[in-house]
Amino acid sequence: MARVDAAIASGTVSGGVRIAAAALQSVLNKQKNRNIPMNIDGATAVIFAELGFAGPLARGLYCLTRSVGAMAHAWEQQNQGGRNKGPTPPAYRWTYTGPNPIKEDR
Repeated sequence: MARVDAAIASGTVSGGVRIAAAALQSVLNKQKNRNIPMNIDGATAVIFAELGFAGPLARGLYCLTRSVGAMAHAWEQQNQGGRNKGPTPPAYRWTYTGPNPIKEDR
């Protein structure tokens, strides 16, 4: 949230949503009697709201940001030689045995 705070300090955004989010987090911490840090979904909600995105766009923006994260994680797993663990059981997976669709002679 440091960048949001910097944007507030420079006058780029108003800071109202950031203040509300901090107040909500403070109440939650007091009720739970421990520090519960804001997760990435809360942080992105603050950023999008401070930038003036309309509330009804929230679900779509949430899906976009989470999709990018899931895609990056899958790419990382693949490049590390790991298995991309998806929702399908291993017995349902297949291996493509057809021709290479990418022509190397381009």
